[in-house]
Amino acid sequence: MTTAAPQSLRDFNDLLEQANLPRLTTQQFEQLRATNPRKHLISAITTMQADSNARIYIERSIQEVGAEPVPAAPQAAARAPQPQRAPAPQQPAQSGAPDFGPPSAPPQGQPAPAAQNDNAPSDFEYTMHVYGGKAALCFEPTTTRGEDFTVALDSATASAPRQYDWKNKLRLQLTRDELPVVAGVLLGLIQRCEYKNHGPNNDKGFSIEDQGNKLFVRTWAKDHPARAVPMTPEDAYRVATLFLRQLGLNAPWMSASDIIQTIRMVVARRVASGANNG
Repeated sequence: MTTAAPQSLRDFNDLLEQANLPRLTTQQFEQLRATNPRKHLISAITTMQADSNARIYIERSIQEVGAEPVPAAPQAAARAPQPQRAPAPQQPAQSGAPDFGPPSAPPQGQPAPAAQNDNAPSDFEYTMHVYGGKAALCFEPTTTRGEDFTVALDSATASAPRQYDWKNKLRLQLTRDELPVVAGVLLGLIQRCEYKNHGPNNDKGFSIEDQGNKLFVRTWAKDHPARAVPMTPEDAYRVATLFLRQLGLNAPWMSASDIIQTIRMVVARRVASGANNG
């Protein structure tokens, strides 16, 4: 079950209260937004009724900002009829309540709180290269404009034996929807995928095909030669770990096995119809 996305502190607190979790003060909410990606919070709190891992993520996050667990009511009190009470005081009016935009600017002279994500990769920590005789590939962790973690695919032609022209590389950034499909091909759950219409002029694309003993990756763009690189099972394993990591950053309450099972049950069965081609 998925609920409507909260738009303000009041909405967020209402969802917490429905789940018997403590409401947050304005200060706690500001700290929560500064230390957790917005999309993670919204996705977790709107799915936590059906996903225990999402609830655990929310519980851990609000505890880190000082929210105390709601004490369990005694059984006798729970059975006794409750007198009607006036509504509890609300947080600041909706128009002035903190929302899910960027964290508020700190007072003059005070440093802004650093956005923290202990799981986020450093710039080049998890970059993966795959080398072929005529071209090479580079898979690099990155983020989309919508703040989703994804992977950028660079390709370069060979300029000499074991040398590649990275200065004139062709770069493609996988979309949020392409990421799990390509992961499915790397994991052997999907036979192939092909995506066109990348780039500002919609003239770039790539394909990945499982050929049994290897994967075959092609990239292309207008006015650029096509680049094709075979990928060994060993290379596919290394690159797959990068994709699973990025998918995990988008849903930190899910384990790698949860992600693989979800790709198998939700994505792979439907992609067989060709719905992934773009």
